[in-house]
Amino acid sequence: MNLNTIKTIQSKQSYPSVTITLPTYRTSPDNEKDIIRLKNLVSEAVTRLQEEFGKRETAHIVDEINRLAESVDNQYNLDGLVIFASTEYAELFRLPFRVPERVTIADNFLTRDLVFAMNRSPLYLLNVLSEHSTRLFVGRKEHLNEVHDFGFPFSVENEVAEANPSQDISHVRDQIVTDKMREVGQALLEARKQLSAPIVVVGVDRNIGHFNDGAGISEDVMLSIHSGHNSDNPHELGKALWPEIKEALTAERGKVFDELNNAKGNKLFVGGLNEVWQAVTDGRAELLVVEEDLHIPAQVSEDGRKLTEINIEDAKGEHAYEDIVDEMIEKVLAAGGRVRFVDSEALGEHADRGLAVVTRY
Repeated sequence: MNLNTIKTIQSKQSYPSVTITLPTYRTSPDNEKDIIRLKNLVSEAVTRLQEEFGKRETAHIVDEINRLAESVDNQYNLDGLVIFASTEYAELFRLPFRVPERVTIADNFLTRDLVFAMNRSPLYLLNVLSEHSTRLFVGRKEHLNEVHDFGFPFSVENEVAEANPSQDISHVRDQIVTDKMREVGQALLEARKQLSAPIVVVGVDRNIGHFNDGAGISEDVMLSIHSGHNSDNPHELGKALWPEIKEALTAERGKVFDELNNAKGNKLFVGGLNEVWQAVTDGRAELLVVEEDLHIPAQVSEDGRKLTEINIEDAKGEHAYEDIVDEMIEKVLAAGGRVRFVDSEALGEHADRGLAVVTRY
């Protein structure tokens, strides 16, 4: 599960769309209860579907939900599970983070919990430089998964350094490595297009020097770690590097408030509920900032411009949402904007409803 997967899921518009999320356990005996809890959620989803839309009309969706639920093998559970099902799309994902236990029926899939989890424990791209190769990992906390795409891993072992008598062979060799780093830099930017995540580079001083000279993307690198850590074991590598990466990610998250203050000074700040909704709907939201525990059931007016807060029990029909915050998140990401979560009540004077936007214009 990554940001691009979420964007694909968000593009699916069909009423009704069912989202079932469940926190799960990796080991026995806790994971033995997961199947019972999943059956209860499936039963709730089926009952709600059939009561609101009819048995015949929802037969296909019910069949898909049951098929996916029955495919779950508790031995392979991670920390969370999500089922998406509509007439046109059905899929199950195991997640390496916790999600709430809930069933949601709307005109699109609920992805807020997934986006929140990715921002609370964000992904990063780790570029590991060694003397003979350059490897790329996608990291979440101390967990690393190696990427075999975009040309990675890059190798210079087969490059032959040839020098004439007036040249220093070591200098020629250095130039070859620097030139290779230009390819690495472009590959990193391509990887970041597919996965919106900060870049971390690790290597000894010499190799980071080659990277800085050749890659030409220094301004895109969140953190450079000058270290000899280049273990073949991703578990050991992630464990060694995570404390420093965590500190850098925390600092990045704090920059949100600098952006909000700058936006106020430049008249690009929006803080009221309806004003935020309109900016998001119009595609003007460059950055949406959300307090992490915020959920707002709301009804959208006929012209789509105004929100009325409602009780969650009344969130039925195509213009009613159990959580309008999720709808905003989806719209912002679909328009190429960013979403960041902050602690509850952290926005304070920045917003009167736990939401704030930095607009593009």
